[in-house]
Amino acid sequence: MEEKPKPPISGIIYGEAAYWIVLAGMVIAIAGSVIYLSGTGYVGKQCILNEMWEGSDVSTIWEECAGKEVPHGHWYINRLSYGDGIAMAGIALGCLAAVVGMWGAFVGMIREKGGIYVAFSLIVAIILTLSAAGIIQLKH
Repeated sequence: MEEKPKPPISGIIYGEAAYWIVLAGMVIAIAGSVIYLSGTGYVGKQCILNEMWEGSDVSTIWEECAGKEVPHGHWYINRLSYGDGIAMAGIALGCLAAVVGMWGAFVGMIREKGGIYVAFSLIVAIILTLSAAGIIQLKH
């Protein structure tokens, strides 16, 4: 009987962490969306739908519907009492799954003595962490 190959521990760590964090983020985002659609939010829901159907750009939507400029960074943290803030926090948590998973994969590769892949995973984990923190970005 042929034995199945065992997956690397780093892959298992990454997969499990990413799976459960994305699942939690999805549940939070759905709950926030339900709260937003059934109540009030930081951004007016009727306004945002109208602006989106008209094909307005992001700046116009934020100015017309929230009365503010387009926020940068983690704007939702101070708006967790609103459904749209909760939904955005769930999306952000889902995005954070790659960061947590990659750090776990890095630790797993150290345990497995992954050679050059340890360095690659460290570089990717650092880039993901700095990107999530807003320290490096493609454009502002």
